[in-house]
This record gives sequence, structure tokens and C-alpha cells, in this order.
Amino acid sequence: MTLKQLEAFYWAASLGSFSIAATRLHVTQSTLSKRIAELEAALNVPLFDRSAQRSVLTEHGTRILGHAHKILQFEGEIHELLGTAPRLSGLCRFGVSELTALTWFPKFVARITTEHPDLALEPYVDLAAGLERRLVRGEIDFAILPQSSEDNPTLTSVPLAMLEFAWMSSPKRIPAGTVLKSEDIARHPILTMTAESRLTATYESWAASNKIYGRRILACNSLSAIVGLTVADVGISFLPRLFMRNLIEAGQLNAFRTMPELPSIEYCFKWRTDDTRAFISALAQFAKEEADYTLSLGSQSAYISTTTRQ
Repeated sequence: MTLKQLEAFYWAASLGSFSIAATRLHVTQSTLSKRIAELEAALNVPLFDRSAQRSVLTEHGTRILGHAHKILQFEGEIHELLGTAPRLSGLCRFGVSELTALTWFPKFVARITTEHPDLALEPYVDLAAGLERRLVRGEIDFAILPQSSEDNPTLTSVPLAMLEFAWMSSPKRIPAGTVLKSEDIARHPILTMTAESRLTATYESWAASNKIYGRRILACNSLSAIVGLTVADVGISFLPRLFMRNLIEAGQLNAFRTMPELPSIEYCFKWRTDDTRAFISALAQFAKEEADYTLSLGSQSAYISTTTRQ
């Protein structure tokens, strides 16, 4: 019996799919199946019932699943105790929000590739709800996204930053220095992200609790597009204040105080709670050290040049 065999068994059972488990462990499905077969031979019992269309655990498999998880946890704890996290290789699939991709994502990736050059990266940029679904299904290893208002016990999160948002408009629409009240917001067409976005969920919760019935005329799945539409005076939108400061200083957008105020939104690093691999916590630490949402729109090239010089 080996750790690789137990790892193959645990993830195939937990994810309910040999193909997804093989992808997570960066091996072929035939290699994963071979490891599970070797474990069954070593234990002299079947762990999966393969008679149905989908492999399901036998009674023996169910009985040892928790023990397999504990053994894999011990492996990760030993690496952490000795400070000997293994050199990473293979393929790491992960997800990030668009705001993350537009700010500190290049620096984060540069650090990973510098410290772990044998690790191939496959990032996905998506809305939070889609990223979290992929994470729960085991299709990605971790995600960097806005925190959900609903706790999911199958996921663990590490906070990275709390971001302040503000209502913004073209200067043609609302004068600078205006304090927006509920009735003011309701008078203007509202631009939001689509329902899969945590920003939209935050807006809807805020609007409902403050009895604001705005006229939402457009929903888009791209933050960059929402910014462009707001600059073009299609409507008003709520945007991350620091990220937009270059456009505000250039006079292309006005940002407003509101009564009541918009809530701040926490961004975090999330992974499956049962994922015992030591590199996940290592990458979470990288994210904590590199997270910087203060980079504003329009300054990426200078930021990347600075990172390259370092």
C-alpha cells in the first residue's frame, strides 16, 4: 500500500469521478485506475463496485475512506512541520475573478513560475459562482474570488483583502461631489454584472435592505465592459474605488458617497476543505503576500515593468 494509491482512491471516491480525480492529481485516468487496482489487490478487497455505469464505493471502500483521508492529512502535516514542501510539478488548474486578473494576478503567477518552474498553470477567469461550482466539483485546485455571504462547509477560505466600492458615473450625468441618496440612484439606469457575480449579489442585497428599486437596464459578465459603458454614460454602476482612481483623476468618471453606504467586499483564496495537498497552503500563502488590489485601471504596463525589473 502506498500514498499514491491511497491518494488515487480518496480523490476518485470524494469527487465521484475517475476522470476528474485523474485531472486533479495530474495523471492519466489509466494510471489512476491502475493505482486503485493495486490498492485493492494489496488489501484483497474491492473498493469500488464497477458493475454500474458509474463506479460507486463498496462497503469496504466506505469503511476505509475516512482513514485514507487521515493518512493524507498526516503527510501534509509532516511536510508543514519540517518545512519541506515538495517541489511542485505537473498541472495546476485554478480560477480567478476578473478584478484579480486585472490587478495582481501577473505578479502572483510570476512568483509561482519562479519558485516552481516545473509547475504548469491553467488559470480560468470567471465569475464567482462559476468558479465556486468548479471548485466544489474538484475541477480546479483553488480559486481567488469575492467571499460568499453563505458559508459552504466543504470549502476553506483565507481572506486576502477588503475592497471599498462606490457608485460611479460619467461627469456628464452627475456632478462631482454629489452625495447620492436612495431616490437619486433610482432615477438613473443601473449597469451591473450578471447574476453569477458576487458584486451583483451584494448590490441586490444592499438594494433590497434599503428599499431601493432602481432601473437596471443592462447586465454584463465583464467588469471591464461595465467600466467602458459607465464612461460612455450608458448608466451608473458600483465599482472598486481604488481600481478606478486613474479614470476618476482623469475626469472620465465621478465617484460618489452614498446614503446609505455600499458595503465593502472581501476577496479570498478558497480550496476544498478535504484537499490535504501541501502545495495548496503554500500557494494560499503566496496569494496573501502578493494580493494587491490597489493597482488602478490603466497602470498595468508600469506595474508589469516594475515586477520584471525586480
